[in-house]
Amino acid sequence: MSNNKRQFKLRIISGALGFLLFVILIYRVGFRVIVDNFSKIGAWFFVTCLIALAWIFLQSLAWAIVQSAFQPVPFLTLFRAKVMADGLNTLLPTANMGGEAARALIIKKHSPLREGIPGIVFDKTLEYLASLFYLGAGLFLSIIYLKIPERLKISALVVLATTAVGITILVILQFKGVFNILRKLAKVFPKGRKWFREEEEVLRQFDSNMRLLFSHSKFKTLTAWLLHVISRLLGALEIYVILKVMGIPVSIIKVIFISVFVVIVNTAFFIIPGQWGTAEGANMLAAATVGYPVSAGLSVGVVRRARKIFFAAITVILLLIRKEKIKLTRSQDED
Repeated sequence: MSNNKRQFKLRIISGALGFLLFVILIYRVGFRVIVDNFSKIGAWFFVTCLIALAWIFLQSLAWAIVQSAFQPVPFLTLFRAKVMADGLNTLLPTANMGGEAARALIIKKHSPLREGIPGIVFDKTLEYLASLFYLGAGLFLSIIYLKIPERLKISALVVLATTAVGITILVILQFKGVFNILRKLAKVFPKGRKWFREEEEVLRQFDSNMRLLFSHSKFKTLTAWLLHVISRLLGALEIYVILKVMGIPVSIIKVIFISVFVVIVNTAFFIIPGQWGTAEGANMLAAATVGYPVSAGLSVGVVRRARKIFFAAITVILLLIRKEKIKLTRSQDED
């Protein structure tokens, strides 16, 4: 069995286990309790969808700024690609990478892969840096103002430190370039020599475009980063709205902790497709830690899961429309 097949099988199994955990959590808390809480949300569910759409809009704007280093791409194309990427990350067992890969293909008509891929990598790096800043600041405030068990503090700090190391390595690799590193590795591993020779020009082009992005306007880069930070804050706003509508007294610092803790857990369990079960469990644990009912925490997780499924459904519709357009174009060409 090849490595790709093993990884795919592992993701399928982890996804199934995550979904099983999701079902168990609902069973333990009580299906009726979750339904009652969800019924309180009512039309406010679409408000949470609008909040999510707002942060996708800001992320698309950040991406547009990054991609403009090469050539402008129609904003609606980028926005559609981001919405579809979010949906694909929910639908596919690819540990949130399927949607990112799809972005490059969706904008290929306006930006070739040699420009689209580096742009997405750079944009994703800015998103990681913004997330790291948000998580660090949120965790710092939570430790100061909330009584958090020592074990949770240590676990969160370990994941945060590991994430910081990973992002630092990612930035260094991008800044220095991957060509020379892979060339050295190809000398050590004979099986990689053929692949390296075939992809040599592509790798050189990738490094060249990454250098272009790093030398791009510092003001624009900072603006893109700030847009990603604001999008993280909108994630906390979503939790605030859900709790408020359920009639639970809301504290901003508690909401920030829940938001931060869930992201940290999702980061730790990134291998689970869509973070099924783990995200809901994180919402429960975070809510209980700050004194909210466990059922409220799970309800927040379920509402956010429903919102993800809603966007996944939109993605399926957009894919079907896109497929239909391709068919119509081909039939016209044949005529």
